[in-house]
Amino acid sequence: MSDEVLVIGGGIAGIQCSLDLANAGVKVVLVEKTPTIGGKMAILDKNFPTLDCSICIEAPKMSEVGKHPNIELLTLAEVVSVEKNGEDYLVEIYQKPRYVTSECSRCGLCVDACPVLLKNEFDYGMAARKAIYTPIPQSEPGAYVIDIENCLNKPPNYLPCDRCIQVCGPKCIDFFMKPKIIKKKVKAIIVAAGFEVFDATGIPDYSYGLHPDILSSMEYERLLQSTGPSGGEIIKPSNGHHPENILFVLCVGSRDPRYNKYCSRFCCMYTIKQAVQTVEHGIKNVDILYMDIRAYGKGFDGFYKRAKDEGVRFIKGRAARVIPYENKLKVRYENIAEGRIEEREYDMVVLAAAAEPPAGLVELAKTLGIELDEDGFIKTRPWRGKMIATTREGIFVCGSASGPKDIADSVTEAGAAASAALEYVKKKTWPKREFEETIPAEGEHRVGVFICHCGSNIAGVADVKWLAQESAKIPGVVHSEDLRFACAGVYTKYIEQVIREKNINRLVVAACSPRTHLVLFMDAAIRSGLNPYLVELTNIRNLDTWVHANYPKEATEKALDMIRMSVAKAKLLKPLYVVKLPVTRRALVIGGGVAGMAAAASLARQGFETYLVEKENQLGGLVRHLDVIAPEGIRADELLNEMEREVYSSGVKVILGAKVESVGGYIGNFVVNLSSGEKLEVGAIIMATGAKVYHPEGALQANGGNIITSLDLEQIFKNNGNLDGRNVVFISCVGSRYDSKGCSRFCCQVMIKQAIRLKELGKNVFVLYKDIRTYSRKAEELYEKARALGVRFVKYDSERKPEEVVRIENGTVYVKDELLGEEIGIPADLVVLNVGLVPNDEINPIIEQLKLSRDEAGFLLELHPKLGPVESMVGGVFLAGTSQNPKDVREAISQGLAAAAKAAALLAKDTIDKEPLIPRINYDKCTYCQRCTQVCTFSALRGELKKSLEIISALCQGCGNCSAECMVGAIEAPGFTDEQIITQIDAALEDRPNEKAIVFTCNWCSYAGADQAGIEKLQYPPSSRVIRTMCSARISQKFILRAFEKGAAVVAVTGCWPQDCHYNYANLNTERRVKQVKKILEARGINPERLILHWNSAAESKRWAAKMREIDELIKKIPKEEIVQTVQKLGGGKK
Repeated sequence: MSDEVLVIGGGIAGIQCSLDLANAGVKVVLVEKTPTIGGKMAILDKNFPTLDCSICIEAPKMSEVGKHPNIELLTLAEVVSVEKNGEDYLVEIYQKPRYVTSECSRCGLCVDACPVLLKNEFDYGMAARKAIYTPIPQSEPGAYVIDIENCLNKPPNYLPCDRCIQVCGPKCIDFFMKPKIIKKKVKAIIVAAGFEVFDATGIPDYSYGLHPDILSSMEYERLLQSTGPSGGEIIKPSNGHHPENILFVLCVGSRDPRYNKYCSRFCCMYTIKQAVQTVEHGIKNVDILYMDIRAYGKGFDGFYKRAKDEGVRFIKGRAARVIPYENKLKVRYENIAEGRIEEREYDMVVLAAAAEPPAGLVELAKTLGIELDEDGFIKTRPWRGKMIATTREGIFVCGSASGPKDIADSVTEAGAAASAALEYVKKKTWPKREFEETIPAEGEHRVGVFICHCGSNIAGVADVKWLAQESAKIPGVVHSEDLRFACAGVYTKYIEQVIREKNINRLVVAACSPRTHLVLFMDAAIRSGLNPYLVELTNIRNLDTWVHANYPKEATEKALDMIRMSVAKAKLLKPLYVVKLPVTRRALVIGGGVAGMAAAASLARQGFETYLVEKENQLGGLVRHLDVIAPEGIRADELLNEMEREVYSSGVKVILGAKVESVGGYIGNFVVNLSSGEKLEVGAIIMATGAKVYHPEGALQANGGNIITSLDLEQIFKNNGNLDGRNVVFISCVGSRYDSKGCSRFCCQVMIKQAIRLKELGKNVFVLYKDIRTYSRKAEELYEKARALGVRFVKYDSERKPEEVVRIENGTVYVKDELLGEEIGIPADLVVLNVGLVPNDEINPIIEQLKLSRDEAGFLLELHPKLGPVESMVGGVFLAGTSQNPKDVREAISQGLAAAAKAAALLAKDTIDKEPLIPRINYDKCTYCQRCTQVCTFSALRGELKKSLEIISALCQGCGNCSAECMVGAIEAPGFTDEQIITQIDAALEDRPNEKAIVFTCNWCSYAGADQAGIEKLQYPPSSRVIRTMCSARISQKFILRAFEKGAAVVAVTGCWPQDCHYNYANLNTERRVKQVKKILEARGINPERLILHWNSAAESKRWAAKMREIDELIKKIPKEEIVQTVQKLGGGKK
């Protein structure tokens, strides 16, 4: 058995932390007090700055938690007791009953039957739910839950009600469930308890709660969400009308000593995101009232600029009062830039409320025996150089439980906490599934078809008896039967029995979504002795009966088409097996700054042989030049000494004064040659190569005299040097925040720390600034202290470089004060240029050899800005510290630890297990043209023109893009071969093809959007026939032309929005291919408008349904003669 780690909180931080631990071989107990994991991220519409669909990128991780064999998920649960016992913690967990078993198929009949109507907490009370419900469509666990406090059947049965029991086919509702006390022995504990939104009713002047059109930011977020109360439409809650003027008010309950003196960190950016979305919805006037715009993260400044370019108006000031007035809202506010009080009318006001400690955190801290800080968040302390430790040994914290953080920083800290916890774990394990394949796949096709009633969800629309009879007539089918609830335990056991008795070697189940239930039937196949990759699940519920309730005859016919398509594909399926790839269980960390040291020491503590290569002759990087680290106030020397001791005592093999000369290989197997002559063979590489301090040039540059950089000043402090003169002027953002260069994150807090130090030395201090971005914990307090001490802050034009608006002449600094509206002159004995960081160009050869990517500013590009901040696009290569983007010391250390957690998961086993979706090359057909290598977004194909080609299995993600690009059919994509897709097309168009559309979908987004449309019962005509692939980039020219050749009226290729693509923008190739096919169609005299490219996120259910209705209308407009001519032009013969 593995040692166990307890994770408290199931938001994105708790999810990521649990996955990092579980993937490293640790048994995780994940405790979440609500009915589902997902946290705040699960109820967001989109994320900044990429506008990713939030649930699209989080849902796969939620699902992975639910299925992971190393994770025990306990929802409706809370930790009630923690005791230290030697090296372990003895934990007691109280779990409330769900009253619904895991047999629940989510058919929804119970919800329809329930008479109790309540406010839905996940829609912040703006929509209703029943007493039996699922919080969000993507809930994990997926089973419904009963709110027993509001159920009519609440014990002791004062008004007994059994409506839900009566309609539940699987009989999975159990009112006799009892609460449980679960006891666990764990090695470490991680708190990821998240945050709560400040209740703005505490500010009477804002009238929140007194008028329905004054919303909190989270309420407004639900209006934007397509699954929210308004279906993604921006309307005034007061009357349902569309607003024309909306004001967003920042810092509501933040940066205010009356409520919360700290900055809530992410409010500026989510407000800008909401404002951009509002403009995109067609709202005429969108204003943001702000104090400082804290766009500190990667890509944030660019997004801020986009908002301004798109018409969002930014007003520097603070709201005084919001006054409801008839059907309008009068807002009185201070316009600081204009120096006056203004009043304006708006249709809606959105309050960006502060993030506060979650309810119950005080009690949880007492239970855990840890301290809270003065703001009520969990207090942290440096421990072995790590800054995510609480005040008790072996208990760590991540995410907003220790202070507000955005998603990317929460995910990074989650990895850091996992890495710290891994140092306590000695025993690891990966549950193995024993599988004996007793049913041969070769020979005669013996297909078994099972059609689910799903209560009345399917059988109430489609004639399942007739479907079973007709399915029996399909060639190759040896058994066809309808079952009431195919997913229920008793029926899966029955399916296993039939498979064994009839020697069925292909299984087709016509029921619900493969996204939720395919694994269930694959498991049944395994238990019966059938290879699990010989199973097809066709979704006749979500894609048919739920969305065609008004077309029972047509829905039945469509269901038969779908079964025929699945049988046709199933007969071409081949047994597949998990691919195992060897791993060299050693790690290399390149760069010996704080991020690299943290990563190396953590990996070594976990038992991995680790090399740390540093080009200088000592460790420490840029931190060696610092005096005191802001805002924590920790002496840099003390921190570095502690971290260096940790590196050497943990057994890291440190190689100083050496550079990487060359690097080759791939995930699990890299070969690295050093300038010192050493050759290293490692399985993982962490790029902690740092960044460089910007050296000012042009009108503003250090002269070694009275103009110096902030780093120069830091070294003067460090060396106790003298500072002559009385007047000091700081100029911020030198080398930052222009063109593609974003904010360097740490500069403001360093500058303010230095300003305080100078003020305490008796200097007159002026700070010229664009925005003061003291976003991290205790940084806002530094800012307030500086102002209280008399540091003068002068705002200059944030749209321009400082050298364009600031000049230094004869000991005086001249600048236009934006708030005064006039130029001022400031006497300056010393000018300090507050400089940021720029990319390290010395690592270019390594980047080129590893095929890493850079972002537009030149820093290393991460896998995903929110959920993959420490992973690169190249498998086995991880990013840490300022090589990825500027950050402060605490953040760099956390990212180093998070990178170590990812590397640990890779190195924990002798082999990597890969899903068997890796393409196979037919070298008899291959022409070695290298087209496939050019389109692979993971560099998994390598070769030489006309000479060689190979697939690096460890890098391949199975999207099928290469197979679609191959012009000679030399690359086969397992599970989605050319033949398997073509046979589905042919089966779908066997009868009346001119009335149908072939719709290709990607597994992750557009198929999920179609699924969601079914869950919401959004109705559209039954003319579409869906074919699912892993990525829309799998759809080749031949599939599209085949569909038209077989008589399809319309062909639609659908997939993720490019920024959401699961395969790193592979769907840009989809776009290119569709354009090429349109040209082919046009050249042959075929209307190219019959070929549609459609992006659709997993949450955009209404967008999916609308597109299907649009396609149906297009079908009706196409004359049958035109389709016949199309078939003839493509050589398909007469129809």
